[in-house]
Amino acid sequence: MKFSTRARYALRMMVELTRELQKDNLVHLGKIAKVTGLSVNYLAQLAMPLKNAGLLIGVSGKKGGYQLGREPSQIRVNEILEAVQGPTGLTDCVNNPDICLNSPFCETRMVWTIASYRMTEVFNEFTLADLTDRASIDEIKTKYAHIALLNPDEYMAGGNDGQLCPTNTKR
Repeated sequence: MKFSTRARYALRMMVELTRELQKDNLVHLGKIAKVTGLSVNYLAQLAMPLKNAGLLIGVSGKKGGYQLGREPSQIRVNEILEAVQGPTGLTDCVNNPDICLNSPFCETRMVWTIASYRMTEVFNEFTLADLTDRASIDEIKTKYAHIALLNPDEYMAGGNDGQLCPTNTKR
């Protein structure tokens, strides 16, 4: 499963906005565009659902810009993802069991539902503050150091076998 560029870029935008707001009260999308390499128009499209969800506040005018709708520690990654793409689920039937006639007796739906639930738990575990505070980032990297692909520098240097998680092949 891959998240849409829309979801990934919205999270990136919110992280960069949070960083810039440590320096200024309002941030123009042009600043974020320079850092992310995304166009101002695309960032403005991402900003609309984020504003509708109360995660961003837009201020009009020559000296206008954006600020967060709440403190960074109060905005969870999952809120950002859901604002731009809707509920998180690995398959359509996870959030809408009525779209499939097999949902009531489908054994595989159970796996997709559990995996989607755990994925959402992870997205709810982290806030914008976690993703912009160096101490929090270091703490997260230490806590999850057992995940091989967490550190791309080690991966690219050939420091692991390319597995996201260790696999257990014993039966």
